[in-house]
Amino acid sequence: MADNSRPTVQVSLDDFLQDNSVENIQGGSIGAIQTAIGNNIYGINHRQVPSAVPMNKDNYGLTFFVRPQLNMQAANLRNLRLFTPLLSTDRTSFPRITRCLLDPRMMYGYPIQTSDPDEPERYEQLDCPFVDNSQAFIPILTNHLKSISGWPDVSVTPLTSKEGAYKEAHSMVDDITVNYTAYDMEATFRNSKGDPIMSLFHAWVHYQSAVFEGTLLPYPDMIVENEIDYCTRIYRIILDPTKRFVQKIGATGASFPTSLPIGGYFDYSSEKPYNDANSDITIRFRCMGAMYQDDILIKEFNATVGIFNPSMTEKSIERDMVAIEPMYLNVFNNRGYPRIEPDTYELNWYVSKVEFSKKIRAIEEFRKKLVL
Repeated sequence: MADNSRPTVQVSLDDFLQDNSVENIQGGSIGAIQTAIGNNIYGINHRQVPSAVPMNKDNYGLTFFVRPQLNMQAANLRNLRLFTPLLSTDRTSFPRITRCLLDPRMMYGYPIQTSDPDEPERYEQLDCPFVDNSQAFIPILTNHLKSISGWPDVSVTPLTSKEGAYKEAHSMVDDITVNYTAYDMEATFRNSKGDPIMSLFHAWVHYQSAVFEGTLLPYPDMIVENEIDYCTRIYRIILDPTKRFVQKIGATGASFPTSLPIGGYFDYSSEKPYNDANSDITIRFRCMGAMYQDDILIKEFNATVGIFNPSMTEKSIERDMVAIEPMYLNVFNNRGYPRIEPDTYELNWYVSKVEFSKKIRAIEEFRKKLVL
């Protein structure tokens, strides 16, 4: 009679734990941490042992506000007395910063047609050391944002038939998930010395009203193309704990501010030594549409960066720019232009090769001095 007994295999617990293959760990109730996520997806935890799968801990990430295209020409602003402070000649003042942030064309210069055809075109060009005109977004809004809420959920409306004699009913989806409705969002910003946030939105909101009234005029190309010049777009990028990879991305459609909480500034109370009404500023935005987890958002985000900075386009980025290595990110904080790599979803920050070499050279020279 043949011996059908199975051969005995001696496997130690250490050997078992070191082998992380799915076939070997399926025979026990304890799995290696490296394979815990795979096991959790592969099969049912019928022994109900505590899961070794770590909790999802995404970083809140960043929120980007695209710069609008307001017409801040001096001739246009003089039509409304309220905008006179924006004509300040101090290149480091908040009015100049506001003017350059809201009108990206100011720092490039633009032609001004004169009434005399024999007189050549004149160009008005402003400079401001605190505004990077190659930056597509408004940095101060990203840096001072405390919270933003009101993003609409994705939902569908079901269609349910009438109930029968036994109350039987049938339901099916009778709706689309695409959301292009209008809705309101609220963004709260931490104010800082000089009240720059309020100054920015004060000009932004009043400009919208003046354009509606006809007191101020948009740029001619905006009128010809029937385009609203005071709209922005809000991008929300959720990052992983290392702040290197994009976990989720969402964006509004066209958006614009609709409120200016300036009334609280003028409240008075003798019980407080300082007015803290403007410590936080909450701005309401009217938004049209919302998109989530669509790869087209990555392309549009990168394209927006490239429109403002031609060196960040596909054709020029390898020639003119360099991606900042993770070890140097702290050194280049508040500098650089974002780009999401479409293949890896990695959020890289780029600076020009000239600026990168200059900064690295300065660091190396500083280290040599420390050694000496």
